[in-house]
Amino acid sequence: MSPSWWSLLRRQALILLGAAWVGWLADHPLAALLLAALGCLAWQMWKLRQLDRWLREGRDAGLEPFGGLMWADIGAHVARLRRQSRKRKRKLSRLLKQFQQAAAALPDAAVVLSEDDRMLWCNGAAHTLLGLSPHRDVGLPITHLLRHPGFVAFLSQRRCRDGVEFPAPVDDDVLLSARIVPYGKKQRLLLVADISRIRQLEQIRRDFVANVSHELRTPLTVISGYLETLLDSESPALAAWRQPLSGMQQQSRRMLHIVEDLLMLARLETQRERSPRKPVAVPALLADIAGDAIALSGEQGHQIEIGADSALWMLGCEKELRSAFSNLAFNAVRHTPAEGRIQIRWFADAGGLHLVVEDNGEGIAPQHIPRLTERFYRVNRDRSRGSGGTGLGLSIVKHVLNNHGGQLRIASELGVGSVFTCDFPGELRVEPHRRAGV
Repeated sequence: MSPSWWSLLRRQALILLGAAWVGWLADHPLAALLLAALGCLAWQMWKLRQLDRWLREGRDAGLEPFGGLMWADIGAHVARLRRQSRKRKRKLSRLLKQFQQAAAALPDAAVVLSEDDRMLWCNGAAHTLLGLSPHRDVGLPITHLLRHPGFVAFLSQRRCRDGVEFPAPVDDDVLLSARIVPYGKKQRLLLVADISRIRQLEQIRRDFVANVSHELRTPLTVISGYLETLLDSESPALAAWRQPLSGMQQQSRRMLHIVEDLLMLARLETQRERSPRKPVAVPALLADIAGDAIALSGEQGHQIEIGADSALWMLGCEKELRSAFSNLAFNAVRHTPAEGRIQIRWFADAGGLHLVVEDNGEGIAPQHIPRLTERFYRVNRDRSRGSGGTGLGLSIVKHVLNNHGGQLRIASELGVGSVFTCDFPGELRVEPHRRAGV
């Protein structure tokens, strides 16, 4: 208890004792005590009224009415709290102003949304890219302001890790990318960026690769044909040239494989609509791929095992699935030592349909796994070239799985082997008898 409270108690006790002594002298001690208590109460009530009026006026100065004892301490404490509160408000105001200035300077649109997706605030870029007004549109549902079906569906899913692309409301030639960032108490920040230039550059790159690959395919085919003719010839004059001609044929075939893979990637990336889906006999497809893998293995004698449910078919594009599955199987052959074991499993469970290609090869270091699906990325470039790999197989696999709503999972350990798993949605499963109607 503070000294002022002890002083107040001593003063009240002295007043009551004095009143009791005077009342005893006047032969009315209880009446004197009652009058003294009422006087003390009236004085405290008066002080409370002064404090209330002082608080309503909102002034830190003018503490004279509270001179002495407890009321002066209360007034000083309240004034100190007021000063601290105003200091915090000024600091928060500066921070808010700095945040608004920084957000206004962003080239990307930023829109603050409430829990029910109503617009609370937006920066200047939101007006440029989305046509939003920080005054006119505040409080309105964002879906009433941005009506593109793709954006509305994305917002309703409430998956913050995903994004959506849609044309700008103010200009159909501008392509926007939007994502949601949750923050605070059930609030969300909508970030929208102009990606038109990026998509144009990507399209230029795809067109260039597709055109160059298409133009290279014809001369490479001609060269490969002439080389094959020369190697098949029994002319004694070509005997000394058979080794260099064989090396030239091997490299020309490798170049043809690269061109074919580049054309496949260009087609997968540029197609706006998914390829028609038909029932695919995956077990039979895997049996064909296993035969090709055994032929590729040749004298290395790999043990290739297949475990597939013969009644498990799926809806998809057979050409794309063949390309993806064969790339996984052939990669396992190329990167597994002679007489190594390769298992190909095709099964279904509660999580969907799964293709697993497992080998006991050399394995992959952890730092390489995130980049395996990049174009031309190789863990060991010399070994990949020697085994005939193009560096595009896993990139093709990734695009094929994306077109079928699936995903690729990779697990590997150096010296133990690798496991490549293709996961497909369960709704792609189809009964074998439906093939007859295709």
